[in-house]
Amino acid sequence: MITGAGRSDTQPKAGNRVDYFISYTGADLAWAEWIAWQLEATGHTTLIQAWDFGPGAHFVTEMHRASQAAERTIAVLSTAYQRSDHAEAEWQAAWGANPSGEMRRLLVFRVEDCDRPRLLRQLVTVDLFGLDHDAARDQLLAATANQRRKPAKSPAFPAISTEPGGSVAPPRFPSSRPPGAVRVGDADPRRLGVHPAISVAGVPDDAPPEYVLRDVDTAEFGVRARLRAAAGRGGFVLLVGGSSVGKTRCAYEALGALPADWWLVHPAGPREVAALVGRVPGRTVVWLDEIQRHLDGENGLTGGTVRALLAAPGPVVIVGTLWPGRYATYTALPSGGADPRAREREVLDLADVVRVAPDFSAAEQTRAEKAAAGDRRLRVALDSRGYGLTQTLAAAPHLVARWDDAKTAHPYAWAVLTAALDAARLGALRAPLPADLLRRAAVDYCTPRQQAEAPAGWFEQALDYATRTLHGATAALTPVASGSMGQVAGYTVADYLFQHVTAVRRFDRVPASTWSALVEHVNDAADCTRLADSALARLLYGIAIPLYRTAADAGDIHASARLADVLAERRDLDGLRRRADTGDSFAAHTLDRLFVDDLVERGDLDELRRRPHLDLGYAMRRLADVLAERGDLDELRRRADTGDPFAAQQLTDVLAEEDFDELCRQARSGNNPYAAMSLAKINIDHYDRYDDDTLRAFIEGMGDGHALLLLRRRTINRIDDLDELRRWTDDGNTYAAQRLADVLAERGDLDELRRWVDAGYLYVGERLASLLAKRGGSVEADRLRRFGFNPDGSIASGSQ
Repeated sequence: MITGAGRSDTQPKAGNRVDYFISYTGADLAWAEWIAWQLEATGHTTLIQAWDFGPGAHFVTEMHRASQAAERTIAVLSTAYQRSDHAEAEWQAAWGANPSGEMRRLLVFRVEDCDRPRLLRQLVTVDLFGLDHDAARDQLLAATANQRRKPAKSPAFPAISTEPGGSVAPPRFPSSRPPGAVRVGDADPRRLGVHPAISVAGVPDDAPPEYVLRDVDTAEFGVRARLRAAAGRGGFVLLVGGSSVGKTRCAYEALGALPADWWLVHPAGPREVAALVGRVPGRTVVWLDEIQRHLDGENGLTGGTVRALLAAPGPVVIVGTLWPGRYATYTALPSGGADPRAREREVLDLADVVRVAPDFSAAEQTRAEKAAAGDRRLRVALDSRGYGLTQTLAAAPHLVARWDDAKTAHPYAWAVLTAALDAARLGALRAPLPADLLRRAAVDYCTPRQQAEAPAGWFEQALDYATRTLHGATAALTPVASGSMGQVAGYTVADYLFQHVTAVRRFDRVPASTWSALVEHVNDAADCTRLADSALARLLYGIAIPLYRTAADAGDIHASARLADVLAERRDLDGLRRRADTGDSFAAHTLDRLFVDDLVERGDLDELRRRPHLDLGYAMRRLADVLAERGDLDELRRRADTGDPFAAQQLTDVLAEEDFDELCRQARSGNNPYAAMSLAKINIDHYDRYDDDTLRAFIEGMGDGHALLLLRRRTINRIDDLDELRRWTDDGNTYAAQRLADVLAERGDLDELRRWVDAGYLYVGERLASLLAKRGGSVEADRLRRFGFNPDGSIASGSQ
């Protein structure tokens, strides 16, 4: 038997208490053993399946005994863990009461960047991934320490004095230079992301226009106030505003509130941010302009990394910027089921948000007029019509005009530009778009005649038009260097034009040439996953599958899980078997589940009883479901008595319906660890019985998140006006999208349902299929559910 430091070579004896039961899946064995070893090296006792469940042991029984014997349970959380029914039973058991009547503590350690089940979001989660050995060990031991973490020395006095000019003079901390840092006083605004301004004769291009003080700069809880507060204790300040509204310049000017000798680091991506943990001294700014670049992808920024940075010895200030639409997308609460944005929301919840308005107030306009007397670029911008001052300074009107005019004057350039913009709005955001992708994608944006008459060099001429700098400020497409002189890796689209076209073309169907080019030429795993999600939302399964496959083969576990789900939806057993044969555990588990579901449909309970191991206990769970549906309490009790956690859960659910007093007694006694969980579930499920005033009382008195979600859903579900529902949906409300789809389906509006599917709203496709079936097209509806659409809008078939 493997033994750890300080561990006896024999199992803990039955009935002995241990400090920790390590709950994990086979995919995370290495992490589980490492955690157990570190804990035992510091004198703790642990129970872990790999070391303590002997040969021939009944796994479910041993697991149940282990969870009962431990004072605390550690959940080693990963995507694989969340798909395991046994693991779910283990962490749920930790919510029950121990024999002394106290609540057993559940500790959650994430070992990969993954979502958390709803109940686990109520607990503080510690991230171990993305850290080196020592940092991860420190995180582990700090989270499991029983004693107070009082420092050995008195902390520095936290008072902040304000120097002349409003700058902050916090306590002095070591000034060693972080990797790649510059002094705040030496920071270059262009390198930090401030847009270059339009060119005006007689004014040097390299000098930024005079800054016009914004109301949000000096407000009580504005940018500079937030920054000063963060400078004293550490903090995360996030400016939310549209493209070219001046949020990055606003953040840059606010740095003047800090002493010039502070350090500033500008990480290239989330890996570089994580690498700063433990290496950043106090008095450092971490600059995360366009923070979505750090949030997106399989290794995106995590809440654990942000908290670790803010826990540095001295104050660390994180400054970020983000568009409102993306902020709404990242922070929207799920309407049920999976929570794909939990990681991003956890990061953004740590920020103090300051919103930068797109338009100038009257006071700001007055200040701008005064400043324009000495700055000709401001004068030109103020004299423009139809755009705000900051947008005009960044050449936004010229960008939009460049794209609009191209459709008639330069159709091939319009095709290339629109293909690039569509690719970006679908999710190709991280890697630059290769020239070959743009050449291939542009085809279907041209008419058949334009395709036939395309002159030699049409693509090069189109690129020349699209990349030409406008008024010295920006270009619609910007080339990205490959690292070699004279070599271009690809192109990125201008932010403002991207934002404009995303709104203008959201209902426009992306042509087949673009989807084909994306499948052929995009290799970045994060981009592939985003693009596949966009395809899936539009029911383009034939596009989503190869994109998910590319991302999964590159190691993106989220793509692997989604790919298995899509293949299962299409009933593509051969595809699942091929994935399983290559070692894809998600495909293997999905095959198991499909087999189990087939047994349930056939009513073959004997085979279910013989196959308890399928998909880590999915067969046991489904068997318990069937027994509960049939009211077979005798077998449920027998199975629960032998340690079947799913039978115990179903038994408590039946008691909840038939003998509530008995359920309460079992919860108090601690004999049934699922009874307390069942009571919590009943509390959540029964919110539907409360009126709105009661729900508001829960929200006001207890900050009850479940009551808030239910009240919001009720508000939306009472709306029948389509225009109002469209406005809510445009604001990113997922309940409104579902309600809008329901109302459109009730009214039989196939055309608008199709428009919302083309716009990528995930909830609409099922309503569309249901409406087709209702109209007598059951075969067509079944094909749509199984195979989705082709890019041209026709329903796909199994042969495609």
